[in-house]
Amino acid sequence: MHHHDEVKESETIDMLIAVMDGGVDRDVARRVLRKFDGDVEKAASAMIEGDRGEETQSSLWTSSSQVEISQPRPLIPPRPNSPINIDLTGDDNDEFSRALRASLETASKEGPKFGPSERPPDANWAMVPSNNKAAVEDQYFQSLDRAIQASIEQADTGDEYQPLPIDQQWRKEGWPLILRPTKSTMVYAALIVQALFYIPQVRERVANWRPDLPEGATEVEPPTNGPELIMWKLVETFTNMDLAQLVDLDAEAVLDVFKPEPWSNPAQPPGELSYPWVRYNQWRTGFFEKVASILEKVFAYEFNCTGQAKQRVMQFQYGNSNFDSEPGELLQDASIVRVEALGPSDTNDLVGRLSAQLSNQKDDVKQRQVIFEPSEVLAFDLTRTGTVVGERKPFKYPKHIYLDQFLKEHVELAESKRDQQRELHAEIQKLVSHKKALTHFNDKDTLKDLRSSIYYYESVADADGDHQRAGIIRTTAERLKNILAQVEKEIADIDLNITKMRDQAATLLDCPELQRARYDLRVVLMHDGLYGRKHLYSYVQEKGAWWRIEDASVTQVSEDNVLEDSVGLHLGAGPYLLLYSRALPEEPLDLQWPPPIKVCPALFCECRSTLILFSKQINVENHNRVLFEQLQCSQMEGGTHQDEENVLTYPQEDRMDIVS
Repeated sequence: MHHHDEVKESETIDMLIAVMDGGVDRDVARRVLRKFDGDVEKAASAMIEGDRGEETQSSLWTSSSQVEISQPRPLIPPRPNSPINIDLTGDDNDEFSRALRASLETASKEGPKFGPSERPPDANWAMVPSNNKAAVEDQYFQSLDRAIQASIEQADTGDEYQPLPIDQQWRKEGWPLILRPTKSTMVYAALIVQALFYIPQVRERVANWRPDLPEGATEVEPPTNGPELIMWKLVETFTNMDLAQLVDLDAEAVLDVFKPEPWSNPAQPPGELSYPWVRYNQWRTGFFEKVASILEKVFAYEFNCTGQAKQRVMQFQYGNSNFDSEPGELLQDASIVRVEALGPSDTNDLVGRLSAQLSNQKDDVKQRQVIFEPSEVLAFDLTRTGTVVGERKPFKYPKHIYLDQFLKEHVELAESKRDQQRELHAEIQKLVSHKKALTHFNDKDTLKDLRSSIYYYESVADADGDHQRAGIIRTTAERLKNILAQVEKEIADIDLNITKMRDQAATLLDCPELQRARYDLRVVLMHDGLYGRKHLYSYVQEKGAWWRIEDASVTQVSEDNVLEDSVGLHLGAGPYLLLYSRALPEEPLDLQWPPPIKVCPALFCECRSTLILFSKQINVENHNRVLFEQLQCSQMEGGTHQDEENVLTYPQEDRMDIVS
């Protein structure tokens, strides 16, 4: 690049930074400018819409079947190119020479033997095909994973599961219950199951679920496999989370039926385990995606059996906006949306990043990715890739999000609003260019030069007694002051217009037509950047209040704490999973938990106008009574017992036991 071109590019970059009000650094502006081959208007519009010049995904709503796998492969240590040479001809070691001659003489007497080796097999010498590189790498990855897992299990990290003393197990009125696994590698999965409980739509449908009743039967045995086993365990867990007076609940039983992948790699962000990911060169279903898929199938079956209109609870349907007119187009289901959450710009927020990903699609509005059928629940996986140049800024997410601008029926209206935004951004760019022309000339600050000139004529220039020269000095100073005042007024008007236009552009999509499908924030999962059970926590909303749940600790927090938590910012961490659900009226949920029967170990409930008799029951009231009696006993004895007699367990006849 010639010097003239470099100077021109530098001036253009300064203009782009001014358009963004200083919200981006020079490297980002240069990448975007070069991405659009020096087209200033396109570069400015793209930057305002959130483009930072990095590579983007090909789809706004990415599913595991669409993402191309491109994983760096570890370098396998090469074999030596030349053999090791040992000099056996030297005569400096007589003992070695005599031993060598004796060995050769013995070998010559016995003679060579040909045939299969009589040496016993050794697994360490197992042979693999030398041209099967994938097999070698898979074996390398598996060995590495086993080593890391063994190291974590043997290390004394101080992160082990610690059961609460009996006098601390009583739950306070209105406080949420904690779902805790005994294994620290399962904390991320327990947080997801716990999060589902605090989504009203999921909690209500799980509470009203009942297993199928065989024809003519009045009793049903616990299922032993399949989705019904999973739902049975969820009902048991959610019932206790809602009704039991415990502070915490063991998550092992419900996690066992889901079989989540362990969080065994400290270098792997926990959010990656929720989204489809690659292991041993194979796609692995993320835990949240797995749970959502199972629940969606169960709920769809329930809707079908009861004759209700089908509702998408966990999975939405998306595709190209020209699906209706283009044969061969396919619609796909997704339960989680990946959003890039690493960036220094002021547009590093959920809606801004979603809009940026959408604007990076094809120019034809008919080819945009849109949602055809929204779901009751929306999940956003926040990923952080690449590096940040300049100041890191926390990722922002709102307490409400309106999905209308991403829906198929509003694609044309939303696009027209975005066109208006682009026009406003173009006007802003012109004003910024005009402001720069007023304030700079030949890379010099015009205002600074004007003020210096005024100071010279008012304070330095000397008339030396010449009245005519004194008049000229005064006149020149006044003219320069008038020019400065006019320029400053014009600059102030430009700044005011820029502010108005930016505010107008920011609120164009906030029209009533695009604010009907409101989703409320329900859960935020957080990671501080380190490894272990005490480095993951969640914010959940329950009965209008926000709570922070961290291992065995529960704390009520303000809404600002939830929306502005900057933990893990400088470790590439922070919020990693956001769960929203459709806004609901302020009415209590219809939670038909299986009612406990205290007299006999059986549970009656109504399901599709049929009376079902469970062989076991969830006797929460009895469990609460046992807990209360143990607590009273502990207080009377003046201490807390740690022996096995005081460990809380369900009475065997009251458990919802399932043979796995």
